[in-house]
Amino acid sequence: MIYSALDVSVKKLLRYMAKIKNNPIMKGVSGMLGKVVVYRQVRGNVIMCNRPKKRKVLTQQQEQTKARFLRAVQYAKKQVAAPEIKALYEPKQNSKFTSAYAAAVGDYLSSPTIHMVDTTAYNGKVGDPILIKASDNFMLTSVHISIFNSSGYLLEQSELVLQQDSAEDYVYTTTVANAIVRGTQIIVSVRDRPGNITTEEKVI
Repeated sequence: MIYSALDVSVKKLLRYMAKIKNNPIMKGVSGMLGKVVVYRQVRGNVIMCNRPKKRKVLTQQQEQTKARFLRAVQYAKKQVAAPEIKALYEPKQNSKFTSAYAAAVGDYLSSPTIHMVDTTAYNGKVGDPILIKASDNFMLTSVHISIFNSSGYLLEQSELVLQQDSAEDYVYTTTVANAIVRGTQIIVSVRDRPGNITTEEKVI
């Protein structure tokens, strides 16, 4: 029989902790007793174990994660304090968030995504289209494109507008001719409401 990692973990937990059986008084009990013993419900069993020890010193990564979450909380509190902004964060139908506050926290903790930078139709001519697909778990506030020639000279740059009837398509139509396409560098940068930025660089 093949057990999942969860099954193995539960089996080890049951093996090394005291189980309380057939005691109607303890049925459904969980929590701490006298700051010494902890009762837990694990797959229908009441487990008694020592009180877990708190980690006194956080790792650098844990400190960074904690600080980032606190910043997310501060951001969310500020957003829901303004009725017009809170309305933007109110969960839509089928949303995974249960409140505007939770949506704002999730927005802060999630960076936008660039799904594609399509340069197949770019031949260095004026009027060539470049297609960008980008999205965010809430909304994008900026989609920016910069085009550099093979010598590193900035040919053109612009803010893009979401295409009509699309959730993530942005199209840029070039305005400057580029004699040498090979080695051209295209940089796309997207930003969401909390200020998270995602950048993608593509060299033709």
